[in-house]
Amino acid sequence: MLGVAACLVFLVPATGACLYYLALTIAGVLPARMEQNTRRPGESHRPVHSFVILIPAHNEETTLPATFQSIAALDYPAELVRVLVVADNCTDRTAEVAREGGAICLVRDDREHCGKGFAVAVGVKCLAEGDSDIVLILDADCTLRPDALRELDATFVNGADVVQAAVWSRNADDGPGGYVAAVGAAVDDALAAGWERFGRSVPLRGTGMAFRRLALGRVQWATSSLVEDVEYARQVQATGGRVRFCRRAVVSCYAPAGVDALCRQRRRWRAAVRVGGWVECKPLVLMHLLVTVAVSTLLGLFLWWAVGLAALTAGLYLRAAARVGFTRHRVGLLFRSPAVVARLAWVVLAGVLEQKTGTWDRTPRLGEGVKG
Repeated sequence: MLGVAACLVFLVPATGACLYYLALTIAGVLPARMEQNTRRPGESHRPVHSFVILIPAHNEETTLPATFQSIAALDYPAELVRVLVVADNCTDRTAEVAREGGAICLVRDDREHCGKGFAVAVGVKCLAEGDSDIVLILDADCTLRPDALRELDATFVNGADVVQAAVWSRNADDGPGGYVAAVGAAVDDALAAGWERFGRSVPLRGTGMAFRRLALGRVQWATSSLVEDVEYARQVQATGGRVRFCRRAVVSCYAPAGVDALCRQRRRWRAAVRVGGWVECKPLVLMHLLVTVAVSTLLGLFLWWAVGLAALTAGLYLRAAARVGFTRHRVGLLFRSPAVVARLAWVVLAGVLEQKTGTWDRTPRLGEGVKG
């Protein structure tokens, strides 16, 4: 009897998490197929809204040029697009590079209030009384697919006030960290598509967040939270708003290739667990499932149940891996992924009880010498 109870303690939450991911993924896949019969991706329409692309930047002189190149290549009228960079506590040439790229640049030097949230707040305050219709918040190391603004524009035409774009990782081949991040991003997109299909608000992801200018007041932007995107989404929902998902507006970014750098970036998940619960943290869910299988095997109880959950979860992640694409190199990285996931889970679990709020801890960029 005690063994049965011990197994159920693990199996019940594992089942709930598995069904959560399965239901959202299936719901997200179905509309994608339906849309292929009703509207072709990138179908042209007359642009309606004007955009300001707000870029908070901390020591990003090396990444901004690629971001500006992608903005220049947008399939959207140039007269309807402006760029505002907030150079926050920088010690490099971020401000100069921003101005050379044609952006308006605000320089912020406030060591007591550091963090992306404070930088965004400065930019939003500057734009709140402006004449642009939409504010798109984009990280300084991200690029936009050429049709991204057209797709966002169409979503806002359909009545949205806040929209989250799809976020893709573009360096899946650069080590196990990059591969795990790419597959994780594909899972997140599938879940967001599922929430959208159910008519629910989707999570914000820190970059690729677009707000109708009149909706900016729904959010208290100045924050030192490590998960400012989670806080923003909660505030939007608290005021009766809904975050829509636009799967065809694609933002691409580089994930840390090394495991050390990836763990450093993902320490923010410990705060996300406090806010949204453990089920929102994919590494914790996967490690809980692994422990569940181990307990069922050890006790010889409900093994079919535990293995079934593991098989379903593996299927979801293999689908995400297929979305990223299979090559011989990536198959090798796939087999190295469990060790990376285990380490990420430990980073989150070890830090989840910490009470510090954190600062803008800039993630090392690709090629900056961080190893993992």
